Formats: sequence, structure tokens, C-alpha cells
Amino acid sequence: MYNRRKGFIRWVFGGKYNLEAYLFLLHRITGIALAFYLPLHIIVTSMRIFGPETWKATMERVAHNPIAHIGEWLLVVAVAVHGLNGLRLIFTELGMFIGRPSRPIYPYRNSIDRQRVLSWAVMVLSAVFIVWSLFAFSPKLFH
Repeated sequence: MYNRRKGFIRWVFGGKYNLEAYLFLLHRITGIALAFYLPLHIIVTSMRIFGPETWKATMERVAHNPIAHIGEWLLVVAVAVHGLNGLRLIFTELGMFIGRPSRPIYPYRNSIDRQRVLSWAVMVLSAVFIVWSLFAFSPKLFH
């Protein structure tokens, strides 16, 4: 009988440890982080219902909280990484950046080798966006 690993390890482990496996894990982590952020955002935004005084007090609390500023920056990082990797996955599902099928002659070239350039592009664009956002958020983060 085929023995499959189950549980958290199997959820985290996406195959051989290569760039695509790390992107797989990063995509899952950022997706969960964004899913946890959404209810928090709705709760804070819903304070508007209780009047302008409550809204102003809530925004003052958020504006002067350094943890909130770090959380905002992490949100921007998560959106950038998740969004760019999501575009990579959409392009891959549509058959782009995979290449044409070839004869199975050793050494074999598979579709992961052909889309590796796109994976590196996603990582470089994510890194550029993260560094840019760090400079954009630096007055809030470092004061």
C-alpha cells in the first residue's frame, strides 16, 4: 500500500526543495496572512458606524502604534509577493512560459526548467517592491 505523509508537514512540503517549492510555501503563508488581515480590516473600518469620535479615536490609536506600522508594511509585502506569484501561476496555468513539448532525450528538460526564469523574475520583482516599500514606509517604521 502506498504510504502518503499527511498533516502539517505534507501541507508545507511541496516536493523537492527548489525555488518553486519555496514559492509554493511562500504563496500559502502570504495567503493565510491576508485571510487573517481581512477580518481585522473589516473590524477597524466598521468603527465608523459608531460615530466620528469613535472613528477618530480608533485612527489615532492606529496612527501612533509602531506595531501597526510594521503590520502595514508586512501587509504590503504579503500583497506584493502573493500577487506577483499569483500572476506567475496564472501564466503557467494558461500554458505560457512552459515551452513546446520536446522529445524525451536525456538529459531531460521539463517544464519547471523552462519556467525557472519566470520564477526568478517574480522573486526579483518582489524584492524590488519590498525594498521600495521599506523606503516608502521608513518615516513611519523608524520614528
